[in-house]
Amino acid sequence: MVLEENNLPEELKETSGLFCPEVGSAFTINDSGNKPIIYNINSNGHIIGEEVVAAKNKDWEALTGDNQHFYVADVGNNNGKREFVQIHAVSRQGSKNSNDVATSKIFYKNNSVKNNQYLNHDFDAEALINLDESLFLFSKSWKTRSLFIYQLNKTESQQFVEHVTEIKGLPGVITGGDFDTKNYRFILIGYEVNRMGSFYPFIAILNKDLSIYKSFKLPGYGQTEGVCVTPNGEVWFTQESSLFSKHKIVKLIVFK
Repeated sequence: MVLEENNLPEELKETSGLFCPEVGSAFTINDSGNKPIIYNINSNGHIIGEEVVAAKNKDWEALTGDNQHFYVADVGNNNGKREFVQIHAVSRQGSKNSNDVATSKIFYKNNSVKNNQYLNHDFDAEALINLDESLFLFSKSWKTRSLFIYQLNKTESQQFVEHVTEIKGLPGVITGGDFDTKNYRFILIGYEVNRMGSFYPFIAILNKDLSIYKSFKLPGYGQTEGVCVTPNGEVWFTQESSLFSKHKIVKLIVFK
């Protein structure tokens, strides 16, 4: 059930990740080619704060966090030619310009970069979720459409990772995710895209053990990118600007 939707400012037309640790506000980022900024937005989508991060935005695609850090996932890899992707741990001390950044290089095992083709490989990603003492990276698998999930260490500077589980049967690729601590479940967002460039977004719910509970479509929306669950259980997601849709933030209740 949709509760509310609001347009985002022009600065956030390429919104990519979403993190909402408190009721009534959230943090978001833009993707590749944009400034390395974490934006704080209110419930109406207005920018109320910015933090410049001392790291390049090669292709930022996801944002999550814990009590001490933001985790910015520079993991976009549409063409499959990145030897490694990166996770930036940024201090949440509230400085205007943050130089307190620790970067982890993530290497996918069995990734044959020279053989990867544009939008036809399984080593792209756009969803990162913090849970307990680990980070979980969710693949955007263009080739097989299987969802591969990787468990990451928060502090190791270099990691060679292999997926801990594989999920089949989702209606499209995954572009965002969060863990719903109120209802003890994973909330994922993604889309199917046809040859004409039209997007068909959906939400998928996984149980705590990463098994599929259910999924449902989001008619009337487009290129959905980030999703987060507030402490009171509301689900917020962002939509990037495209030929067929405007950049916005949407709030809804996802029933069990």
